[in-house]
Amino acid sequence: GSSDPFALRRAALGIVKIILEKKLTVSLSLAVAAAVKILATHAPKKAVTLDQENQILDFILDRARYVFRERDGFGYDEVNAIFRSGAEDLVDARKRLEALKVIRRSRNFEPLSVSFKRIRKILEKANLKPGEAQSVNSERFENEAERGLYTAMRGAAPKVESEKRAGRYKEALEIIAALRPDVDRFFEQVMVMADDPAIRNNRLALLAELLRAFTTIADFSEMAGE
Repeated sequence: GSSDPFALRRAALGIVKIILEKKLTVSLSLAVAAAVKILATHAPKKAVTLDQENQILDFILDRARYVFRERDGFGYDEVNAIFRSGAEDLVDARKRLEALKVIRRSRNFEPLSVSFKRIRKILEKANLKPGEAQSVNSERFENEAERGLYTAMRGAAPKVESEKRAGRYKEALEIIAALRPDVDRFFEQVMVMADDPAIRNNRLALLAELLRAFTTIADFSEMAGE
């Protein structure tokens, strides 16, 4: 049609469908990079910039979003949460989506997703990206709720990573959801933006680590409420 004169959307959709139907474990970013290299070294030897390479990847991922939403029936926010976490192996992304669809019905999930939204907003307001935070210094904790969240977080992280590596996403998400009481207690009893810069920065680092560690399967902050 006029909106897709070179049938690029149809071609990208075909790539997505083949990958999903044949259950091919493929990193789309590596696949695009390999195609770019072949294009540069073989006739007609066309160079592709890094920006163009990223646009191609985003174009294919956008078709994957469409398939997951319109054909598979996953929620818009579920798809956003999965891709926000960096998923680009589409077979693996579908497994994550199936687990997320189940776990969002649990009683801990929605309150925790609200807390994750709050954490992201706090970090953004402080001009701090999750990956830029300094390491947490447990000796600077002033409140038992800080210590409780830190202990729970450090205890859960290796378990989540183990379940994630095994592809048991439902179990991994259940472990994350179980952090809800500790996260709730933290926000009830702790003022993140304390007057003391050292205390404030340490609390921001704690929240950044929490967000970084537990959004590698799905970014809960992308989830809409019921």
